[in-house]
Amino acid sequence: MIDTKFIKFIILISSIFLSIFIAEAYDNIYVHQMINGNAAQQSGNLQSTFKSLGVKDIFDYVNGQQIWKWFYEGARLEDETHCRSRNHFHDPLKTWENAGLNNSILNTICSTYYQESYSVDSSIIWAQKPTNNLYSWVKAREYYYNALTNNDKDLREENLAKTFRSVGQVMHLVADSSVPEHVRNDVHILPQETPKEWLAFSGITVGTPTYETWTKEHYDRLNYSGINNNQSFLNEAVYNTSAPIPITALWDQDKYQGSQPSNWIPYSGQMVGLSEYTNANYFSKDTTLYSGIFNTYPHPSLNDTNFSDIKLSDLETIDAEDGAIDRRIYISKIIGEPIKHLAAISYLHSDLLNLNIYTTTNYRLFFLDDKCFEEYASHLVPMAVGYNTALLDYFFRGTLEISAPDSYVYSITDGSQTPYSDSYGNLHQQFSHIKAKVKNTTQNEYIQSGIIQAVARYKVVSNYMPDLSNYPPDGTVMYDIPYSYSVSLPKTLISEEMASMNAYPTEFTFDFTNNPIPAGITDFYLYVIFKGTLGNEPDNAIAVGMKDLMEPTHQVFWNLTDMFSLYYHLYTSEQIKADSNLASLVDYDHDEVFNEIDIGEPYIEPHDKTLKVAYFGTYPPQQDVTPLANVQLPSGRHIRLLLLLDRQENNYLRLMWSDNVYNKESYYDFSFSGALSQEVDGIFKYTFATSFRSWLDSDGITKIPFWQHFSQGVLNCEPLTADHECTYLQEESIPADPTPHQVEISFP
Repeated sequence: MIDTKFIKFIILISSIFLSIFIAEAYDNIYVHQMINGNAAQQSGNLQSTFKSLGVKDIFDYVNGQQIWKWFYEGARLEDETHCRSRNHFHDPLKTWENAGLNNSILNTICSTYYQESYSVDSSIIWAQKPTNNLYSWVKAREYYYNALTNNDKDLREENLAKTFRSVGQVMHLVADSSVPEHVRNDVHILPQETPKEWLAFSGITVGTPTYETWTKEHYDRLNYSGINNNQSFLNEAVYNTSAPIPITALWDQDKYQGSQPSNWIPYSGQMVGLSEYTNANYFSKDTTLYSGIFNTYPHPSLNDTNFSDIKLSDLETIDAEDGAIDRRIYISKIIGEPIKHLAAISYLHSDLLNLNIYTTTNYRLFFLDDKCFEEYASHLVPMAVGYNTALLDYFFRGTLEISAPDSYVYSITDGSQTPYSDSYGNLHQQFSHIKAKVKNTTQNEYIQSGIIQAVARYKVVSNYMPDLSNYPPDGTVMYDIPYSYSVSLPKTLISEEMASMNAYPTEFTFDFTNNPIPAGITDFYLYVIFKGTLGNEPDNAIAVGMKDLMEPTHQVFWNLTDMFSLYYHLYTSEQIKADSNLASLVDYDHDEVFNEIDIGEPYIEPHDKTLKVAYFGTYPPQQDVTPLANVQLPSGRHIRLLLLLDRQENNYLRLMWSDNVYNKESYYDFSFSGALSQEVDGIFKYTFATSFRSWLDSDGITKIPFWQHFSQGVLNCEPLTADHECTYLQEESIPADPTPHQVEISFP
């Protein structure tokens, strides 16, 4: 039984020493941060995700700090509390629930003095802990989802920063699996001033260098080029209820049970958990010196080395710490991972080799020095970077493909309605629903259950006018306007939808009714986010798709029968009737009776027309087109339609019209451009708006505009022949009602 007075003594001194002796693998200021930073640079999936997150690269700012610094923060803050690093150990030769640090004195101090009473977990479990650990993988997923689906810019950035920090802290745990002490239950760090009584209980030696102290001192000369490693081997993860997410394969795949590990070396492409690799191939300080270099763990063993063949002539000359020249013999590992300087034998003890009296209890014969640590680091640091690159690639692996729906346009709205009021006091048309096809493009992983929703990202034009009368927006002004976000309602996927979207682009309608998208915007992007079970990652996996949509495209369609086009000029019916020369051109039988359609005379009176508009993306259309807009339009009136498209060119529409005069339906197909109004490669670009039927007000100065990106009208003219083009001279047109007529929209 431990003396309670001694425990109180230990607690008393802990405030001075505890933050030093608890293992801070690789030293949290230097090497961990370098590992995180280089893994982030080398992660292809992370780099490709930046655009979807609305950031440029790892040097862009999120929540007031550059992204790479958040990964650095994660590396540092995983050791932020006195006892947190108790959860940074995993012994692959034990069951996962028992693989963490086992040191009762340390646990007593943490629970009694620092009130950190939660249980000590293996790092493989701690990394996924949904409670106590606010920066676990599970929490990182929550932060990531909140960052993607929140419509508050500040909260999005705050959650995105937490995402990078949390992933950085999990990366710290992965890197710890490349530290021999962390896979061998070796607390390993105590200050030299620690009372000797402590050592009897702690099992820790002091005053000798460690792998970590060496890497800290030489952090700037380590090799941070990660080994080639992709996340595919995470499919080999062992399922455990305490750590169900497949990232456990980065730590431990239960492949190593203490037998000879010669058939798996990560460099050869035969992947294994990093803690398994480290435990089987490298020594730690205290399990080397305190318990006996070959006594505590099955490997490395003497049979893995060249020990039986070494001789005094194998002495190497080294520079000793005191500046003198020293000579040592090194044993080399020749089975498994080849390591030339596995452990050192001092010159003073080399005589034991000649006397042939070596036994495994002569543990002081062997020790680890700078050459050992240097060679260890040459293998282990690239391993840590490579495995963390795989971790990042796995976190950001989920991808979705977004494409146009069957209706071709992602959304359409009636330009006569302006129900949205922005923060500047301007009225806007709005989009309340978006249709899009979505396909799961995550490599070799199926969506199995979860929710899907869409997010729109855009910049609101500060002086928007629904008729585009002050178009285009000022690019210089728009550059400084922050992004705004609209978020659709989430939709729970049913089995048929999941099966379809795992194989094909599958159409969904996203409901933005509670958070509509205004029309007066630039720099418009559509995102679709899935959250749920993806492959072997349950519940909280995330897949993201992004589509750079064109900005709202304004189209105006007219009933131009309020005037008649007669031989290249415009006239009202009254003007034609009042002029005998004009009248003779349309009154074929000269009986002063006009509009005799049955004898072939044109109809020159104003009349209603029914207009229908449909859209498609290939010409001729590959299937029957379905009208999205339908209106019975009085003469001299127009409708304004606003569209969301995903490309600027090769867009097509069909304008259909009919009336009660001719009793037939006609149509014509047009090509048109989508409206671009956004920054492209650092330059603000926009599509020109055009004016149609604009006129001067009664003061002769004020211009009443009808601005749009595309306009067409239906008119009657004479003659209507193949070689005659009906013209419509704006300067001859009479004033028209500037208010768009309401239209029936068949969407969604």
